[in-house]
Amino acid sequence: MEDTKLKIIDFYFDIEKGVFSFTLNLWVLLIVIILIFIVTYLIKRYRNNSVIEKNLKPVKLKYSLGGTEVEYEITRNYKNIEIAHRIYIELITRKAALEIEEDKDVIVEVYNSWYSLFNITRDELKSIDGVLIKDNNKSNELVGLLTDILNKGLRPHLTEYQAKFRKWYNEQIEIDNSSSPQEIQANYEDFTPLMNSMKQVNTNLMDYSKQLKKIIDGE
Repeated sequence: MEDTKLKIIDFYFDIEKGVFSFTLNLWVLLIVIILIFIVTYLIKRYRNNSVIEKNLKPVKLKYSLGGTEVEYEITRNYKNIEIAHRIYIELITRKAALEIEEDKDVIVEVYNSWYSLFNITRDELKSIDGVLIKDNNKSNELVGLLTDILNKGLRPHLTEYQAKFRKWYNEQIEIDNSSSPQEIQANYEDFTPLMNSMKQVNTNLMDYSKQLKKIIDGE
């Protein structure tokens, strides 16, 4: 049976017959060299990134949530910066870190945006691997900031207002076919306290986006 094993070098020498052969498989050799190069590059890059990360100074943040001022010291490693950047982009491109205009914005659309932000933030929290959590608690402060935004920044308003308003609004749009969504929502019995609370959450989210920007820029 023919030997199908790939060999880089095939060397044969028979002293009795005076036969000598030397075969070099260039394709296999090339593949081995490429693999060595890739592994060497990845190791070098990992070491360089580790050195760079050591030079990234942590960022101290002061942030007000639920009437209480809290402080965080966020480690600026690449994973934390990536998470901060992704959530920052979500904030500034949704009706979250953009100022609410009560005569123009539709409340249910704002709630939908907040709901998406809630889910995205939760997914980002899940993406933090065990190495960062256990390795000198490199992401613990960031986890604290993100969970506080969800639990102390968004959840209280949503728990108090969202379900009741959605139920009322869905009933009203079935009845009133002539008014705009803005006109319909303005007739809600608790429109003023709801809107005041929404504006406060909105202010918190705008401040939150500024804190994330500090993590990204290292300021």
